[in-house]
Amino acid sequence: MASYNSIDLGNVKSERDSKIAQLFQQAIPTQDSSNAILLDIFGMGRTVTIDGELIGTQGEQTTFINAINAIANGTQTGSTFVSSKDGIANKTLFIDGFDWTVIKADVSRISYILTLREGAAVA
Repeated sequence: MASYNSIDLGNVKSERDSKIAQLFQQAIPTQDSSNAILLDIFGMGRTVTIDGELIGTQGEQTTFINAINAIANGTQTGSTFVSSKDGIANKTLFIDGFDWTVIKADVSRISYILTLREGAAVA
C-alpha cells in the first residue's frame, strides 16, 4: 500500500521513480561528442510520479483531495513517501504537482496524478 504523509494513496495504477543527473555538458568545436566536457557539478534529482485512483464516497474523495492540498500549501517541509513496491526505502518528498479528475459517469471514482520531488527543505 502506497502512502504519502500517512495518507493512503488508494489504487496505484503506476508508480514511476526517475533519478536524473543534472550534468553540465560543453561540446568542443570541431570535436566529436566523445571529447565534450562533461561535469557532474549540479548533483542528482529524483522525481516520483504516482498515477492512481481513489474509489469511495463523495466525502472520502473530498477528504483525500483536501489532505493532499493541505500539504501543498507553499510552506512544505517534506513528507514521508512509502512506495507501493516492496523493499524500496521510504523517502522524504515534496509535492510538485497534484491533478485530479472525476468523470460524471462514475462519481464514485477519482483519478489523480501526484508528482513528488526528493530533497531537503531549506529554511
